[in-house]
Amino acid sequence: MLLKDKIALVTGSTNNIGLGIARAFAREGAKVVIHSRHEEECRKVAAELSGDYFAADVGKADQIEKMFGHIKKKHARLDILVNTVAHSSKDGILETPLEEWERIMAINLTGYFLCIQHAARMMKKVGRGVIINISAASGERGSPGGAIYSISKGAINSLTRQAAVDLAPYKIRVNCIIAGIVGTPLGSKEMGNRKTEYDTIPLRRIGQPEDVAEAALFLASEKASYITNIILPVDGGRINSMGSATRG
Repeated sequence: MLLKDKIALVTGSTNNIGLGIARAFAREGAKVVIHSRHEEECRKVAAELSGDYFAADVGKADQIEKMFGHIKKKHARLDILVNTVAHSSKDGILETPLEEWERIMAINLTGYFLCIQHAARMMKKVGRGVIINISAASGERGSPGGAIYSISKGAINSLTRQAAVDLAPYKIRVNCIIAGIVGTPLGSKEMGNRKTEYDTIPLRRIGQPEDVAEAALFLASEKASYITNIILPVDGGRINSMGSATRG
């Protein structure tokens, strides 16, 4: 088993990509700490995967601190962190109010930073660890509409690179997965509204949460022990085959 006896926190793990990653990790022997804002959803998934859970709003620093306090008390260590939580936006730069900027950045960027900081402090003590961030194609190329979401995803890519440099001396590997259009409610809605997007995917199929999960599983495992500071697209070849702005 690739992750036997590892302790893994997957944020946003009660649905979509996060749930797919949690299931893959549990299948390979990890004890997964399930997270979302909703306790009942956490409890249900944790029961399915024989894992632990903690409900918290990652847009709030005090709740993140409590979540990691729970992990320290119950598990004493953390081997793997996967940040998947994301809040979407629909407006462009000119239309976005400051309150919307602050709300999305608190969840999509500051929340990632604080989770990385708390996790890395635990990992440093044992001299190893893995951190994986989930990003999107719009963070690389921009997107019509959804400006703040795209900016936050681009910042996650930069956060990944800097964290990888800073944490490498402690044998903590940090990587990022750019998830393409995935068969989640958000991805399905996008494809329903913009059928021509299908033609921008060279492999001619919509991704599934399991596609991203298998990439995360590899990066979290010892098979990737010499891999850090990469931004890995899992998108059917889409981002690297397009010459103009893309949504995702």
